[in-house]
Amino acid sequence: MKLSDIIRIGGHVSTSGGIPLAVDRAASFSFNTFQIFSKNQMQWKARPLSQAESDEFKMKKEKAGMRETMVHASYLLNMATLDQDLGAKVLDAFREEIRRTDLLGIEYLTFHPGSGRDSDRREAIAKVAENLNNVITGTQKCTILLETSAGQGNTVGSTFNELADIIDRVDMKSKVGICFDTCHVWASGYDIKSPDGYMETMDQFRSILGFQRLLGFHLNDSKKDKGSKLDRHEQIGLGTLGLEGIGNVVRDRRFSNVPKILETPKGEDGYAEDLKQIEKVMELKA
Repeated sequence: MKLSDIIRIGGHVSTSGGIPLAVDRAASFSFNTFQIFSKNQMQWKARPLSQAESDEFKMKKEKAGMRETMVHASYLLNMATLDQDLGAKVLDAFREEIRRTDLLGIEYLTFHPGSGRDSDRREAIAKVAENLNNVITGTQKCTILLETSAGQGNTVGSTFNELADIIDRVDMKSKVGICFDTCHVWASGYDIKSPDGYMETMDQFRSILGFQRLLGFHLNDSKKDKGSKLDRHEQIGLGTLGLEGIGNVVRDRRFSNVPKILETPKGEDGYAEDLKQIEKVMELKA
């Protein structure tokens, strides 16, 4: 039995040579989900996405049996900024991310809530929600996922309460959810490594946000310790979270059908070993 027969597992894959080729790359690892950038993540401008390219991507995705997949939004999109000029640029770029995600027929668009810089955290949280209300429409098909942050600097979204505060202010709540990054949650101070700590953390998530909001995972080990506030991904099983923490997530049957996306440092060059480590954890369970 393959790992993909048990859980929804994938990784962030390249779109080099054209977005449709991302499906081939994902399929080469026997993934049943995956994540891409729909454009260069470090540039504001985007190459136009043709209908033919979109149709080929959707055809390949369906043929390969891929389930819910993700686009990761550009790293430039600071939805918490209070700078008016930058904010206008961010909104235009975010609307384009939504348009491209829908054109590709991809279900989820994940983004980092952002940093308020020197602003009050309450102002930053309110600004993220205000900006979401400005970009979300009733006609969009994709669901926008707020990614849990590690808490580095002035970034918001490192606690379940902050994420809940943002969502509480969003008008169209059916269009938003959460992407749970294991490295970030661990770095922000939540214990997901010990069995008791993991259960307590997930109980908090259920109480504060609700499991209906947990629509995706980024599956990463961490180079830094719990509570470090540092966003430093590591290959599966080689970091401070270790196979104990990763195992808690992948063995939790409540989330078997929630996409789990590898974002480890080596990328596609390291996925084979990452998958072996996860398979080891699943075999131990058996």
